[in-house]
Amino acid sequence: MSIRPATDRRRRQRGQAVVEFAVAIVPFMVLLMSVLDIGRGIYVMNGTAQAAREIARVTSVHMYATCCDLGSSANAQDVIAVQRSLIPGLEIDASSDIVCVDASDAVIPDNTCRPGDFVRVHVSAPFSPITPLVSAFGDHTLESFSRIRIP
Repeated sequence: MSIRPATDRRRRQRGQAVVEFAVAIVPFMVLLMSVLDIGRGIYVMNGTAQAAREIARVTSVHMYATCCDLGSSANAQDVIAVQRSLIPGLEIDASSDIVCVDASDAVIPDNTCRPGDFVRVHVSAPFSPITPLVSAFGDHTLESFSRIRIP
């Protein structure tokens, strides 16, 4: 007779452990996925900043393939292609997002761009969270600007 109550107790404890696990795993997985989702957002945000810096750097050194179209050089186009492969959905239009500016950040025509002026680059990338808690804040477009002096 003493065997049966011990078996019932173990069976009840096993069932209790399964129920506790089922209750605890849901919030744990939501928190884990939220952390991963926020990490993805930080990756895209840092990636857009790095892409803007790299494109501005190469454009300041290799300005154009033909006169007056910043970012049209082969080197700049290669860097843009690499950055697009690294950051999903990276958006940059070389004709409007790469401009020449003066020290006061006023846009000047590309054909008057000279050493001492600056190249300003604007890039953006969309970010859509997939976790319910994070997606409550909506979709975002992460943007970055970089400005570098022309040597």
